[in-house]
Amino acid sequence: MKEAARNDDISFNRIPKSEIVQQVRDQSIAEWQTQWHQSTKGSTTKQFFPTIKDRLTTKIKLKPNFKAIIPAHSKMKGYLHHFEITDSPAYPCDGGKQTVDHLLHECTKLQREREKLTSDILKQENWPVNKSDLVNKHIKHFIHFTNSIDFQKR
Repeated sequence: MKEAARNDDISFNRIPKSEIVQQVRDQSIAEWQTQWHQSTKGSTTKQFFPTIKDRLTTKIKLKPNFKAIIPAHSKMKGYLHHFEITDSPAYPCDGGKQTVDHLLHECTKLQREREKLTSDILKQENWPVNKSDLVNKHIKHFIHFTNSIDFQKR
């Protein structure tokens, strides 16, 4: 008889390496989420991505306009005016301040693009939707909307 078969002290309570890796990953994401929640920065980005786990699981092909809208930075006149890079935060449509909410809900120059976005979303749920739903449930339509914005022209 083989020695292993006679040994009564065999233990099967070892944790697989993959389980340890998953536990460490989950713990890291939980810590990241706590820091994300406690941070006073990134308020617009947090509206789109309130949970780190959702952001990590959402597949997004990043385009320049999308990257400008999510944090409300770079090309946004409201952001540029805050740092005195532009003279005015106004978007040359109806004088509204160029913010993410203005572009999504009010801008007259984006009326046609917004109608397309809302039409696509209304097939599944009511409009308006919160920003996190735009990226988690309607990412394809939202990216199409953001790609249609011409920050230079408008």
